[in-house]
Amino acid sequence: MSGSATRGIALIAIVTGCATTALQGQTRPTIVLTRGALEYPDAFTRISQLVELRDGRVLLLDSGEGALFAVDLARKRSSKVSRQGGGPLEYRAPGLLLGGGADTLLYYDLMQGRFLLLSASAVPLGTERFGNNDAEATLSGMTPSAMDARGRVYGITSGFSMGAAGGKNGSLFTLADTVEVQRLDRKSGRRVTVTRLRNAATQMKPRVEPSGGGMKLTVTAPDGQATDAWTVLGDGRVAVLRDGIYRVRFVTDAGRDVPGPVIPYQSVPITAAERKAIVDSVRTGMERSIAATRKAIGASGSASGKAPVQFGIVVLEPARWAANKPAYTGITASPDGVLWVSLAGRTGSRVQRFDVLNGSGALVAHVQLAEGESLAGWGRGTIYTIRTDEDDLQYLRRYSLPPLK
Repeated sequence: MSGSATRGIALIAIVTGCATTALQGQTRPTIVLTRGALEYPDAFTRISQLVELRDGRVLLLDSGEGALFAVDLARKRSSKVSRQGGGPLEYRAPGLLLGGGADTLLYYDLMQGRFLLLSASAVPLGTERFGNNDAEATLSGMTPSAMDARGRVYGITSGFSMGAAGGKNGSLFTLADTVEVQRLDRKSGRRVTVTRLRNAATQMKPRVEPSGGGMKLTVTAPDGQATDAWTVLGDGRVAVLRDGIYRVRFVTDAGRDVPGPVIPYQSVPITAAERKAIVDSVRTGMERSIAATRKAIGASGSASGKAPVQFGIVVLEPARWAANKPAYTGITASPDGVLWVSLAGRTGSRVQRFDVLNGSGALVAHVQLAEGESLAGWGRGTIYTIRTDEDDLQYLRRYSLPPLK
């Protein structure tokens, strides 16, 4: 796409159902999604992932219900895909839904250490073993989170290793300073390390220790320094943002590091209100994570007659805060090979903003979601968002998008 203002204006003009504006003095358009959404009428509990199917339906993972749904927005109907269980065409929650343009979709069944294979129309085909049943190896190994167009699976290691009570810093486990982004060729079983990243979890200095018959989890809120972020494009390149520098670096199959251009950005200062919001969000996230884990293992715990372990959570402030928020908070790739970089916002803002970069890492557009909506995923010329109502129920919405390359 040309960087000229003429091309930018033409791009704005073809956005159907979107209110758009051009930022004065910039050559890249800003697309503001406010109108023209097609909303599915029934609510979901917690939409965590989705993949648009070839027939226009959406395969959606509702982590609150622990279920996969095939959703037809046009006909306003949905159906569950398979069911929870240990059978060859069944799955358990929690899990991760992997898409990427391959003919076969994958659901990573974390509890059973396997993939549920689904056809391009979301029909269960069978299961495929991933890893082994060793709990520590599962925790410290790669967690699948992406797939390319060839069906190769990508994930990141946790950097986690078990310790003993009274070990280093008194914690029951330790974390490495770096983690690996790995690629698994499912046909050969070969797994390779693509690149290494700084371990974001070490910034939080987690400690788990016995406390009054339960466990105490102590973490330090992140200080606002940028962490490394990564994603996978359909062609297998791994796109990385590292060291707080707003420039995508592409790692090829051959291991070459190809840098894109540096992207300008506007800093957001970390005020006292920002610091409080960060601490509160960490506490809320930890509470939700523990609650979800209890729900996932609750049935087995009840069957054994054992009460679930009680966790106490302590969130500390960092010794020193950064002056400004980082340029980016994350990066993901849409099916058409476009990169979406999520940007930091000010405390209290209910608007999500993104920079859209092409396959070379150059900025092509800015996108702003409607107030209160969050990103769910993409399809062919579409973007899906989540609208959350006052009862915390979630509604799936679909907007049209122009080509962004």
